[in-house]
Amino acid sequence: MKKNLSIIIPCFNESGCLIPLFEKLQKLISLDGDLEIIIVDNGSTDNSSEIIKNHLLYKKNLINLVTVEKNIGYGHGIMSGIYESSSKYVSWCHSDLEIEPIYNYEAFIKNIKNLENKKCIIKGLRKKRSVMDIFFTIGMSLFTSLVFMKKLTDVNAQPKIFPRHFLSLLKNPPNDFSLDLYLVVVARFNDYKIIDYPVIVNKRIAGEAKGGGGTFKNKIKLTLKTLSFIFHLRKNFKKLIF
Repeated sequence: MKKNLSIIIPCFNESGCLIPLFEKLQKLISLDGDLEIIIVDNGSTDNSSEIIKNHLLYKKNLINLVTVEKNIGYGHGIMSGIYESSSKYVSWCHSDLEIEPIYNYEAFIKNIKNLENKKCIIKGLRKKRSVMDIFFTIGMSLFTSLVFMKKLTDVNAQPKIFPRHFLSLLKNPPNDFSLDLYLVVVARFNDYKIIDYPVIVNKRIAGEAKGGGGTFKNKIKLTLKTLSFIFHLRKNFKKLIF
């Protein structure tokens, strides 16, 4: 039977987060069994894959596993999971539980009429963050909005939720963390409404942030990568967007 919502969760060396993640997913499945949950082992070099395969949720076929042999990037991992999904609506979130997967379900349920009747996507809007995080987010949002002359806010926030037909517009999805930015820019330029859904950000429970989380140094690195992609996207606009 075809599911209503796919939740794609990329995992790269997140063994310390997986058991708490599965506890959250178990509760989510108990709320609605009509969910397709796909964990993407995105080229992990720790024992993440072993933990997933040994868990009861996997053994009972309540979650699916997609294995990427070599890590090419965050975006590639997410798209690998999406290509294996089958639901009418698609979403993704992270495996570190900084933003819990329950938000994928809540945002979907509360906006199902919008998704059915309008050209729209749903994305998170992060709350209760540090001053440094807010500073970086506002700065990047303003800069990106100026470059593309479209209002864009908190582009990296999870979850992302959209109808499957929207995938046809993602002609050249990037392999790295720029996928989040690419998605909202494509939505804006194809006249999709972007609906923000407030989410609370938790502290990472284990492991290290792979993107711009954690240290000031990591945020600078992600900012520079994002700026590079913004200029690349602007330069190759028609090829990458249309």
